[in-house]
Amino acid sequence: MEKFNLIQALMEHHPYDDSEALAVREILRFLNDNMENAFERTNESGHITGSALVVDNKGNILLNHHKKANIWIQFGGHCDHETDVRKVALRETMEETGFAASQLRFLTKSFVDCAVYDIPANRTKGESAHKHYDINFLIMTNSHVFVKSPESTELRWCTPAEALKLVAGDAACTRMINKSIEFFEAQKQNKKLNEYKSTFAFM
Repeated sequence: MEKFNLIQALMEHHPYDDSEALAVREILRFLNDNMENAFERTNESGHITGSALVVDNKGNILLNHHKKANIWIQFGGHCDHETDVRKVALRETMEETGFAASQLRFLTKSFVDCAVYDIPANRTKGESAHKHYDINFLIMTNSHVFVKSPESTELRWCTPAEALKLVAGDAACTRMINKSIEFFEAQKQNKKLNEYKSTFAFM
């Protein structure tokens, strides 16, 4: 797999709304100012993280109820020395779902969404308040059999409507789910168009 070029991907990305447009600019600025340690937890101001919204072939969504954060979110985590954020998203998805790499595939060549999260200070870990510059991918699985990791209290397959209710209040995750809905709607329309063209050609 060719290494994912994050800066190029950000430059070519078409933001969904003003909030994501702001996130793109903020992440590019962060990368420009922190090229030596942008992907490291040692950067106390913040770091790049990789995440993925996991779906099945019908557009159903697998959500993660994060134990420490106590919220429903997508899968993801720290880069920890890995500068290819695409690999990070895949690694974190495998670790948090139990799916094998052979059961997962990216649905788009680039990332689907990005966001900037304010992370509060954690005295237990000795961490000051910082930011997560999160890069999100859309990943499909061919299995519904997951294994919950210690980081989660629950994993749940949901319809898109159910998923939107669970993540209500998280603007970035809501946007990601809406993009997934639109992706599958576009796939349906393309299929219908191709079927029409095939029928017309046959006639």
